[in-house]
Amino acid sequence: MNPIKEIARAIDLQPDNIELFGPYVGKITPSGLKKRFTPNKGKYVVVTAITPTTYGEGKTTVAIGLGMALWQLGKRGIVTLRQPSLGPLFGLKGGGAGGGAAMLLPYEAVNLSLTGDNYKVTAAHNLLSSFIDNHIYRNSPPGINPEAIFWPRAIDINDRALREIMVGVNEKKEGFPHPGRFVLTEASEVMAILSLSSSLKDMRTRLGSIIVGLDKGWKPVTAEDIKCAGAMSVILKDALRPNLIQTTEGTPVFVHTGPFANIAPGISSLIADQLALTLADYVITEAGFGADLGFEKLIDIKCRIGGLYPDCAVLVCTVKSLKAHGGNPDGGIAALTAGMEHLQKQIDNVRYFGVPVVVAVNKYTDDSNNEINHVIERVEEMGIPAISITPWKDGGAGVIELGKIIDKLCVHPVSPRFLYELDLPVEQKIYKIATTMYGADNIELSEAVNRKIGLINSLGLSNLPVCMAKTHLSLSHNPRLSGRPVNFTLPIDDIQIASGAGFIYPLCGKIYPLPGLPSRPLGENMDIDTDTWEIKGLT
Repeated sequence: MNPIKEIARAIDLQPDNIELFGPYVGKITPSGLKKRFTPNKGKYVVVTAITPTTYGEGKTTVAIGLGMALWQLGKRGIVTLRQPSLGPLFGLKGGGAGGGAAMLLPYEAVNLSLTGDNYKVTAAHNLLSSFIDNHIYRNSPPGINPEAIFWPRAIDINDRALREIMVGVNEKKEGFPHPGRFVLTEASEVMAILSLSSSLKDMRTRLGSIIVGLDKGWKPVTAEDIKCAGAMSVILKDALRPNLIQTTEGTPVFVHTGPFANIAPGISSLIADQLALTLADYVITEAGFGADLGFEKLIDIKCRIGGLYPDCAVLVCTVKSLKAHGGNPDGGIAALTAGMEHLQKQIDNVRYFGVPVVVAVNKYTDDSNNEINHVIERVEEMGIPAISITPWKDGGAGVIELGKIIDKLCVHPVSPRFLYELDLPVEQKIYKIATTMYGADNIELSEAVNRKIGLINSLGLSNLPVCMAKTHLSLSHNPRLSGRPVNFTLPIDDIQIASGAGFIYPLCGKIYPLPGLPSRPLGENMDIDTDTWEIKGLT
């Protein structure tokens, strides 16, 4: 690894622009953040993918490899990625720092909370929970109604037992006990606020605008009303500053914030992208899960708020995953051809926004050239460029040709196009996403959702964008429906308000903001060498 001061110097960050966290990790200082106010010079490239399968598509590895490839081509590329979560790290998915010859370094630090931003999000979130219950306990103004609390608690560990809880079971005060729940830190509105804030002032305002529940007169109560937003800002002030690390080839990466795309916006921070665009020729960012989720949210939420728009997109797939979407992961050309229906839909999702797209087939060691060529030929028949890449095996050298295509695709400016206008009624915005991005025939709103939409309208929040909470394992709400599902109605079982983050989020079918552990959690394989302090089993 190179000293992080050298990585910073390569992108024109001065010594006073970064705070060192050891020799290999830096945090951008307030003076460094001021550089984002200089004119943008970079092109904005978004890496997205097909709907994920259990076989992995390698989207993060591709983003890292592309960033390294651009430097080899003489272009200054900065990758902006999300901070991995401890939930999947110890659960089913594992770490989120790439792999093989295209990884983030220092690998262990990246996966184990880096500079502690996620801990601060958890602390700020739960401080607000504590303030809420203290107000109820003391019956303080404005008189929070314990039967109308919206705000959950947060934890950065998968634990299904905490999805529904009772708060204050031993308290003898009026208002206790009352129902509560936990969400994963990455599903916290505080995490979304951190991701979407453009400045410290903006973050402070957004925290104050969080609606925690209703008072006894059924009027909204905010974090500002109960005088907690200031203390939350104190906890989060340093977490707002992006982290600077490096790739296996010593190229720069900003790692900052980590909302999931199935239960949150699925983006790295706006403030990191803004800074990177002033320092780089190309900024390569990642949109979580498939294009139906992360890419749509990046456009309709992040880009709309931040005034950004992609110059092009990379859609990642693998032969094995396409076969899985075709009904047989171990099949041949027939399964691969069937899986192309899914790829076609995700290409259409990206093209809807007018963004030029290239399909990157992430080649695994046992993939046959015949099958890879079959995918490329079928994609090119759609009028879309496609290329086979090998970032895991070859690092930046295995992504050079993709870098060249990116350079060509980014020549012409792209006019922003959003999926819906903000002044559309809430249910129409949901319908537009469901039918256009997922391929649903219709939506079905529960009675509870209809009541909450009425509340949203009465609060004057119907003009907020929509952040759908939906399974990431299917275009539909049913995780068992792979490929390109048709003839389905999307059920909307609940809808939540995230007024501080600036969106509302419908819950589609059974989607849990706090996942559970699998039968064999990856944490079972981890341990520490007590003599060398070496971590074992971290994947």
